[in-house]
Amino acid sequence: MMKRILIMIIAFAPLFSSAQNKEEVKKEGVKVKLSGFVTAEAIYDSRKSVSAREGDVLLYPAAKSYDKNGNDLNDRSEFYMTTIHSRLNVGVSGFEAFGAKGTATIQGDFASTSNSTTGLFRLRHAFVKLDWGKDELLLGKFWHPMFITTCNPGILAWNGAIPFNVLGRAPQIRYTRDLGDKGSVMFAVLSEMDAKSTGPNGASVEYIQQSGVPEFSAQVKYDVAKGLTLGATGVVKTLKPMLTDFAGVETDELLTSYQMNAWMTLKTDKFVWDVAGIYGQNLYNFVMLGGYGVKATDNGNLEYTNISTSSFWSDIYTTTGKVRYGLFAGYTKNLGADDDLATETDGSFTGLYSRGGDIDYAYQFGPRVELHSGKVLVGAQVLYTAAAYGTTKVDGTVADSKEFSSTRSSLYLRYSF
Repeated sequence: MMKRILIMIIAFAPLFSSAQNKEEVKKEGVKVKLSGFVTAEAIYDSRKSVSAREGDVLLYPAAKSYDKNGNDLNDRSEFYMTTIHSRLNVGVSGFEAFGAKGTATIQGDFASTSNSTTGLFRLRHAFVKLDWGKDELLLGKFWHPMFITTCNPGILAWNGAIPFNVLGRAPQIRYTRDLGDKGSVMFAVLSEMDAKSTGPNGASVEYIQQSGVPEFSAQVKYDVAKGLTLGATGVVKTLKPMLTDFAGVETDELLTSYQMNAWMTLKTDKFVWDVAGIYGQNLYNFVMLGGYGVKATDNGNLEYTNISTSSFWSDIYTTTGKVRYGLFAGYTKNLGADDDLATETDGSFTGLYSRGGDIDYAYQFGPRVELHSGKVLVGAQVLYTAAAYGTTKVDGTVADSKEFSSTRSSLYLRYSF
């Protein structure tokens, strides 16, 4: 406990230092602002779900799991209460560098980066922005370009509507060019940190690191008319899952994956409607369905094949009044592998590194209501989620699937400061 307190004191020492040196801060024009929110939530699931952070981050209902008498152990309700998404944000502004106006942000919460460390403080964002007017450079950890900050599900759940929408932050160098009133274009070079790809050693940053190739992304956003914005993102990612093949011989085999999205935001005086479509190979690091596997070859060499996924979601919500409403719906589909997967003599796969490899499709929908009073928000949400489990075929698709469903009912409280 004492170790955690010391870490927090060290992390926020600059805040106290800045407060003690007000004259220096005022002279330089630098402003330091502490903000964030405190949250509390209560969650009831009608069926055991596949989830993270002690059940708080929902993915989809769990498949059947039988005891020796044939009873389904996952056919049961569960209840959670948590405050781990309470957040602290330190913003710095008012400085200049290289002729640009500068800002910096450090942000964290208590969701940690793994199930075993839930409740510990984690770094969400840490970046510096340099703004020259039409040109902007961002360096540090921020949302992945596939996560659209101006078009993402506004559901009350902290899972960001995964696995129907992407979720992930990454270390990056991001350049954005303002196109005036019409939108912007963006180019980024990235690596991985919390949102990791998977492979023979489980989820890890080692696969992109040992490839020696960064991830590349490009994006365009265009304001078609007042209140109507369209956009699209493209990503190229390269992994090196293994340094040696199964015989222990060095291999230079790489896996290249392509990912893309397209979205629309429609804003009026009273409501916002966000819609997005996603297609991608190896979307595992975005906490979505998919991944990759070892490819069946005639020559016996180690090769990989991507497993592709498509997704579509819609979220509409009101933006005025003390009482506001929203409705979310999402659908995702396993499209299978580019090539047949390699199998062993017993029929098992030689190497399959995928999330939901036995899920054919999944969908989710549900309403929410929010009550606003000053800086306090109280909300209630119901989400119905279904996933179709079946048998994974050699082409990566799923046959003979059967749906399992669950309803999550939630209450939320948030005080912002």
